[in-house]
Amino acid sequence: MRRRKYLLVALLAMVAGVASGVGREHGRGRLEEASRLYLEGVKRQNLGTLREAAQCYEAALREVPEHAASYYRLSGIARMIGEPETALRYGRRAYEIDPECVEYADNYARLLALSGDYAGADGLFTELFRQDSSNLETLSMLAALKLERGMPGEAIVLLDTLQARGGWQPRTIEMKRQALIRAERYAEAYDYMARVCEELPDESAFRIQLAELAAALRRDSVALENYRRAIAIDSTSVGPRIALAEYYRIKDQWPEFPEALIPVFAHPAFPLQAKVDYFGTYLGRSPELYRRYFVYMARLADAVFWSAPKEELARDFYARHLIYGGQAETALEHLAQWIGEGDASASLYQLAIAVAQHRGLADTVDRYLAEAQARFPNDPELGMTRLAVCFQWSDTLGAIEAAREVIGYSTNDSITIEALSFCGDMAHLRGNNKEAYKYYERALKLAPDRAMLLNNFAYYLSEEGKELERALRMATRANELTPQSATILDTKAWVLYRLGRYEEARELMRQALVMDAEGSAELFLHYGDILFALNEYFMAKTYWQRALEAGADGRKIEERLKRLEAAENGKK
Repeated sequence: MRRRKYLLVALLAMVAGVASGVGREHGRGRLEEASRLYLEGVKRQNLGTLREAAQCYEAALREVPEHAASYYRLSGIARMIGEPETALRYGRRAYEIDPECVEYADNYARLLALSGDYAGADGLFTELFRQDSSNLETLSMLAALKLERGMPGEAIVLLDTLQARGGWQPRTIEMKRQALIRAERYAEAYDYMARVCEELPDESAFRIQLAELAAALRRDSVALENYRRAIAIDSTSVGPRIALAEYYRIKDQWPEFPEALIPVFAHPAFPLQAKVDYFGTYLGRSPELYRRYFVYMARLADAVFWSAPKEELARDFYARHLIYGGQAETALEHLAQWIGEGDASASLYQLAIAVAQHRGLADTVDRYLAEAQARFPNDPELGMTRLAVCFQWSDTLGAIEAAREVIGYSTNDSITIEALSFCGDMAHLRGNNKEAYKYYERALKLAPDRAMLLNNFAYYLSEEGKELERALRMATRANELTPQSATILDTKAWVLYRLGRYEEARELMRQALVMDAEGSAELFLHYGDILFALNEYFMAKTYWQRALEAGADGRKIEERLKRLEAAENGKK
């Protein structure tokens, strides 16, 4: 029995040893397979086939779930294809598996910084720098993180060390300039940039930065000197010239500002759209300045036009400049020339129609309208232009026809709503409220929150005494959307009046009268009616008289005064 027992123990030990050896062999095999898959992934990644590379790394992780190098590589691919959260997750896993690996720690720290976790990134980079204080890139990242965390003083200390070791590097210079400014050490920032310009005299960007600091410190002569030196250093670039023009703009110095812009606008590197936008924002909004410095405005407009004379945007801009400068006839001549070339856009036709209409040239308007609609038969904006022309020249039927055509083909909801609203208003004026309400309902389906549409519909319903509760809801919503409008307040007050809620109506009408800057006859008339309903006859008469003075229909006032007289006699 004892011998059998010993034999059994020996057998079990042998089986266990064999099993252990098999397990080690199996683990070694999986590691070798993971390594093979990883190397295949690196090869495919180097060839640019990222999807296949990622599949190799994922397969390696199925063999060895703790394969840190595969997580690291997957992190890099996720970052390259714009998946920062996935990159961070993989980067964190690689670091957790092997926190001693500098490459993994650096990658994870950078990903933390990209995700906005500056404190976490700061801690990791601090530890990396402690391990290797000679790594200037780690020092640079630490300085940048201090700056992002609102610690400019600490950043400056690190940047001084970085500059002492690495020399005058553009990135270091820019960070230190920013750090000094954020620390509100403006004089030091100026002195520092002056030193930079001594060390790197041929860098125009640093000259511009020195000029900006000089301007902020009111050292204007130094600022101007450095702007001009920047232009001299880089005479073919538009950047220094824009910087000088911006200096004059901020200082509000005229005519220096538009004069400095002329070479900027003539420069081919300054995009056409940027020129037009800049002009509209800073130069074309003040008629007084436009007139006073018209010579400079004209030179700027010429620069814009001649930088791209065949471009529609340049032509449109130049024509509008001529119109704004009072040269409508010259503008029309240019537009006629461009239209005659045969490739004019719908917008150029519209501009020509507007100028001809303004000058009362009916035949020219009709000709351009016909040409434009023949070339652009389903252009909703042209259709609305035709509507406006017909309406201005009292051709109401033609305007209604144009609006109906626009409704039929327009795919622009905003224009369709305008056409529907116009048709509704015209139907209401003709007394056909049933048709008017159909148009308003269609418009409201497209724009349930268009304030003036809600306002007009509510007012017309109140005038007819129909659906007053719905009219009140619409008027209330219109007032929420446009709370400072006297007209919209008047509509809500009038709906309340029609509902018999006179006290509420009076309160709103008081607000409307305060906001009304034009002295509207209709508002005076309505307020008089509300006061009459409240039996305040004297004040009602006063406001009706004010309505008459403001242009109200005398017959309507006479009718009201007769009602007032009858009411006063009834009281007696």
